[in-house]
Amino acid sequence: MVKVAFFKEEQEIPEGVTVTLDGNHHITVSGPNGKITKDFSHIRGIKVTIEGNLMTFTTNFPKSGTLALTKTIINLIKNLINGVQTNYKYICKVCYSHFPCTVEVKPDKMEIHVVNFLGERAPRVTKYLKNVDVKIDGEDVILTGPDKETLGQTAANIKKACRIRKKDPRVFQDGVYLYKIQSGDEVTWEVK
Repeated sequence: MVKVAFFKEEQEIPEGVTVTLDGNHHITVSGPNGKITKDFSHIRGIKVTIEGNLMTFTTNFPKSGTLALTKTIINLIKNLINGVQTNYKYICKVCYSHFPCTVEVKPDKMEIHVVNFLGERAPRVTKYLKNVDVKIDGEDVILTGPDKETLGQTAANIKKACRIRKKDPRVFQDGVYLYKIQSGDEVTWEVK
């Protein structure tokens, strides 16, 4: 692989979105749909600067891992900018075969309860993260928010709470599963 002496990449900040850099790589992105702060203090060797509406990422004599990390950070910031402009929406489906289970949201405790799962008396309980708005629409659980990471983690928490142990997974397929991801009104991923 060819060695690179200096690497520089620029990311444009659109109108209506403000990006601020605090201290040790704490990046705050705010826009019409909210404000997100991320800690990128693990990106040693990469210098991030903001001038006007341009973010600049520079590094000297980068190795392949540093180049990959730079591209990853740029894509994460692109996702944050897109999220504060148009919210992401993760849609999960409640699936059951015999016992009809339902999902309830407890916003005061920031909890999601899966009630009557496999006929169990106690509900399966999981937490959802900040900046996530949870709505129940029939058998769909709709997660909305500006941050892709928190939405994905909340969907994973719900799926993990419905894990079935000591039974054949080919037969017992009950649970709450993610089946559609939207960015604004555009469908970016869907199970058909």
